[in-house]
Amino acid sequence: MKPEKKITDLQHQIEELETELKLAIKDSIDANRKKTMFLANMSHEIRTPMNSILGIYTLLSQTTLTEEQKEFLEIIHIASINLLTIINDILDLSKIEAGQLKLEENPFSLNDEILQVVKLLSLKAKGKGIELSSKIDATIPGCLIGDPVRLKQILINLTNNAIKFTNEGEVVISAEIIGYAESEKEYLPDGIDVSKLQENQRVLKFEVTDTGIGMSADEQQSLFNEFAQMENPLIMEYEGTGLGLSISLNLTQLMNGRMGVFSEKGKGSTFWFTLLFTVGDDALLKEEARETARPPKKSKPLSILLVEDNLLNQKFAVTTLQRDGHTVDIAENGKVALEKFYKKVYDLVIMDIAMPIMDGLEAARQIRTYEREKLAKMSEKEANHFCPVSIVAITAHIMVTDRETCLAAGMNDYLAKPYRPTDLIKIIERLQMS
Repeated sequence: MKPEKKITDLQHQIEELETELKLAIKDSIDANRKKTMFLANMSHEIRTPMNSILGIYTLLSQTTLTEEQKEFLEIIHIASINLLTIINDILDLSKIEAGQLKLEENPFSLNDEILQVVKLLSLKAKGKGIELSSKIDATIPGCLIGDPVRLKQILINLTNNAIKFTNEGEVVISAEIIGYAESEKEYLPDGIDVSKLQENQRVLKFEVTDTGIGMSADEQQSLFNEFAQMENPLIMEYEGTGLGLSISLNLTQLMNGRMGVFSEKGKGSTFWFTLLFTVGDDALLKEEARETARPPKKSKPLSILLVEDNLLNQKFAVTTLQRDGHTVDIAENGKVALEKFYKKVYDLVIMDIAMPIMDGLEAARQIRTYEREKLAKMSEKEANHFCPVSIVAITAHIMVTDRETCLAAGMNDYLAKPYRPTDLIKIIERLQMS
């Protein structure tokens, strides 16, 4: 074969491979997009009833109950929070892959966060006859700056896992400051030199230790993979999605930390991770606590249009708003909402997003168009006194782009389901002050 012919054939092969590669990349992108949409839709479908459950729990907990009723109600609450944790894990997996998961930088008390984890999971541990406790280094500053929600999510996942695989004995959550010892260097996150840290920085090491079934070295190989439960024959018999450890590792890495495990067959396991935090001012923490504990100010009575197609969520929202002194009309979709809005003046529209016939985004756009047209026909004096209605999106879609989409449609604020009554009232308060 002539060299020219060989070159031509090779060029054709390269072109075919490039075409196949482009198709494979396109198929991969399409598959990831479909998976992301599926997970987001599933999250929405589960969060909607969860909003009703947690909302009615909050309202019911504020009524007079017997001790037995309080105990039963707390079981419902714990089960709901555990279910929500699983939902968040699934959605966070999608967010991490899409690069949409953002970290916060807020003051928090490590003691408080760990105590909340113990309180949340103590009933589950008690049900298995094991002890759940915590051990926190007293030298850890009272106020740290970081993302307490994500930290707690990691601790809940690791502790849940430890309880799951422990049939007797104990599970201990511990936290300590990493020092300069040579033996501690292996725990340091990549790129961190303790001797070069700023005066207000600390590297903390967290451990969740159990006396459970333990693992061999081979069994640890796929431990942090997504859906590891399906890959490891040792743990397939236990309940769970197998996502907890993968999510925890991803979150740790996202926070520039490091995670690992020590385990021996039949002798339990210790999962550890290290993170870098900034030391905060205790005054910030006290102010944060006061703000959280402060009940919302009594809002001036408003005329509110609630646009929500779910009957249980309607009941929860209406009860919350009426208890705060507001009058509420209900519309079951965007089309009905527009009909009511054209006939009556409202101070506030609370708008669900996913609804039949007309969704909340389209309804918000049409409200803003109607207001612009109305404003164009007003005299200058009338226009100076015209105030567009405030619209708050309440939705179970909680991807980063969902908030941006709501604001772009003309909404003033955004509240993700499930939410607490105080979350809704504080948004109303904030809008009144703006």
